[in-house]
Amino acid sequence: MKTVTLDKRVSDYFRNNVNDKVGQFLSITFPKISANKWTTMGFLAALGASFFIVWRGLFWGSFAVMVSSSFDWIDGAVARARQKESRFGALLDDLTDRLGEFFYFIAIYLVRPSIAVLIAGFTSFLVSYVKADGERRGFTISYGESTGRSGRIILLIILMILSPWVSISSTLWLLAALNIFTIVRRGKEIYQQRPPQ
Repeated sequence: MKTVTLDKRVSDYFRNNVNDKVGQFLSITFPKISANKWTTMGFLAALGASFFIVWRGLFWGSFAVMVSSSFDWIDGAVARARQKESRFGALLDDLTDRLGEFFYFIAIYLVRPSIAVLIAGFTSFLVSYVKADGERRGFTISYGESTGRSGRIILLIILMILSPWVSISSTLWLLAALNIFTIVRRGKEIYQQRPPQ
């Protein structure tokens, strides 16, 4: 019997009761804006938020990241509402999400250069890579809803908000540690599904 974790339940609840309803509203209100266009707008918003971080600093930049990250789930919700989910749309969404996150870390590094920023950024990409490549090879990845991309961005926003009082160069070690923990847990899950030797 498959175990359903608490963070998976929360994620499913949010998707069914908030995300999909917003997707239905947007698909009706803006019928000419496709899911892929929402994805493109989300990427441009992430790029703009990255420039805003460099221009105005981490604290004010956190609110720009908050706004841009709201696009992360809109495209998928609109695609589901219109029953037009596609492999290309999913790939475009994944690609732009990773690029957007990459620009966030580049912007933070330009404002507060440190090894912690680099390691947090690198391990963030590894978390996504393990899941994507594991699923591509036929493994089921059930661990890490809250420590996936959404959880990382929420934590990153919180750390940026706290940056005037607590050095983000120090607090990003927390994100790096959570990333490494998630990578190990996902790796263990994949290892347990390997065929018998």
